[in-house]
Amino acid sequence: MSAEPNDDERAHALAEVERDYPGWHTWPGVLGGVVYARRPRSSPPLVVRAVSPAGLRQAIEVAEAERG
Repeated sequence: MSAEPNDDERAHALAEVERDYPGWHTWPGVLGGVVYARRPRSSPPLVVRAVSPAGLRQAIEVAEAERG
C-alpha cells in the first residue's frame, strides 16, 4: 500500500495549482513523485520542484517573492 496519491488525484491537484498561480505550468516528474512548475517565457528560466502539490505551492510563493 502506498501513501502517495493516485495519478488522477495528483493531476487534479496540479491543475488546481495552475489555476491558483496563473502563468505557471505544472507537471509530474517521472521518478520519485517529484512535481515541477515553471514560469514560461521568464528570463532566466524559473523552475521549482517539490515532493507534493502543497510543497509546490510553497516553492512558487518563495520564487515569486524572490523575483519581486
